[in-house]
Amino acid sequence: MTKPEQYPLKLQQEIDSRASFMNTTKWKALFSILKQTNPPCIVKVKLLLDDKIRELTLPDTADFIHKKYLEECWGVFELKEIEWILIPSEISSERKNREESLAPKIKTQNIEFIEQVLQTGKQFEYEIVESGLKIYGYK
Repeated sequence: MTKPEQYPLKLQQEIDSRASFMNTTKWKALFSILKQTNPPCIVKVKLLLDDKIRELTLPDTADFIHKKYLEECWGVFELKEIEWILIPSEISSERKNREESLAPKIKTQNIEFIEQVLQTGKQFEYEIVESGLKIYGYK
């Protein structure tokens, strides 16, 4: 585990070793675009120094801390820490009736529409993958 005082150095080393595609302004523009899709899409996020893929709530302008940080139930992170986000084409949610497991509820997201929306305005580095649309901060 990385010690807190070593984290900024390790993060900068990781950033320096990759091609960067996003900055704070572009992340905010992207979140604004995704927030306007109806219904707002659900995304997953992968941070540079974290192996976990986590759910991310699309932020509003007021959600940013000091204009470059976001807080989720799993922690606070800086926008420059985002390696990529994934907009899954399908979202499965577990359902139960008391102790009985029911068939999961499957929601689809219109990846083609989101891709069309991304092609207007700012340039984003993305690709369609088997599980959905992946937008890169670093590659």
